[in-house]
Amino acid sequence: MKSLHKSGTNAQAICHHLRRIYSTIIIYFMKFYGELLVFVLLFITNFRVFFVNSARHDPLVVLAPSTFLIALLQIFAYGIETFTVLGFILSLLVLLSNFHAIFRYSESLYIDHYSPLMLLWAIFTSILSAAAIVAVILFAPLELNNRSLGITENQLRLKGNFRSGFEKAPFYTPANAFVYEFSPTINSEDKQEAEIKEDDLKKPETTKIILFFPDKQGDTENYKPYLQLLAQKGFTVYSADFFTDDCRWLHTIEDIKLLRQTAMIIRNNLKPEFFSSQREFYTYNISLEIKAMLSILSEKYGENMAYYFVSDSMGNTAINDLAIKQRSIVKGSFFLNSVAEYESSGYGFIKQTNPLLAYLKQLERDSSFEEAQLLAEKTAEAFENFEKMEE
Repeated sequence: MKSLHKSGTNAQAICHHLRRIYSTIIIYFMKFYGELLVFVLLFITNFRVFFVNSARHDPLVVLAPSTFLIALLQIFAYGIETFTVLGFILSLLVLLSNFHAIFRYSESLYIDHYSPLMLLWAIFTSILSAAAIVAVILFAPLELNNRSLGITENQLRLKGNFRSGFEKAPFYTPANAFVYEFSPTINSEDKQEAEIKEDDLKKPETTKIILFFPDKQGDTENYKPYLQLLAQKGFTVYSADFFTDDCRWLHTIEDIKLLRQTAMIIRNNLKPEFFSSQREFYTYNISLEIKAMLSILSEKYGENMAYYFVSDSMGNTAINDLAIKQRSIVKGSFFLNSVAEYESSGYGFIKQTNPLLAYLKQLERDSSFEEAQLLAEKTAEAFENFEKMEE
């Protein structure tokens, strides 16, 4: 029995360390650096052939399979996007073109020489990799630092569906729902006071909680600057991305997490009239997400908690319907697309989160976060007015 207990303790310790490693990777190995790493490695892999002399080993060729693996992981981590796809395709072609060299190196054989065709291919891929490096840097996303804002960001991984409900997904299992929380950071000296007032903080009249429902052309990540700035203003903000089998948006394989956002953007731009015709269907899906979010948060705040609701355009009707049917849980609502200065409705704040898409939509990259600041201020003002009306 002691040995079993000891082995169980060791397993828990290993899982704990794995979680810490995973958290470190997620925090520091961001999408931008992953994309940049792929193209830098591709440039080194291809440019190396000009420095390999006759009858020499070519150890740098091992970068080809390593780069392909990183490019593949980028797609699994961040989905199908311009740079992740370009990196994957280019790394695959480079891997295939270097297969002979990889085989010779693995067998400790020498490289006699590279053929003129291989040299031409190396020139082409080196130029393409260099151009991609420049593009990744030019269109790098802009981020706000949570610590400097004085806020805390948390993510809850869930598994389940809208029929049977959701439960927390263990670290080692896949998740199909992701709930994000942005809240003001409680200082250590204020922690004891906060614990004393915990019961008061859960009361609807004293708690400022926002439930945000993003459009599907831009998941939570594309609205992140706005959500962070709301948290800085004292709100606790929740947003979620659901990818369940009982809530389909496109009714194709494009509904999977890796494809949905990009597929929605492409469809809306190629067939905007079809996209508009699906509004009622999208409203129904958002209503399922609202019900799920209320159920998930009821465990923390109770079933009678009242919230502020925010959406872009896709969820507006669903929130209005909820306000009519269950007015007691809707303290107020705000729709981002009601603000004229908001130029990327439906996509999120892509001037910071996706500058390449912003460029394609003829919008300029904005390092001042002016638009996100304005929307956060207008949201806070709207909810302050709701509070004054209730008084």
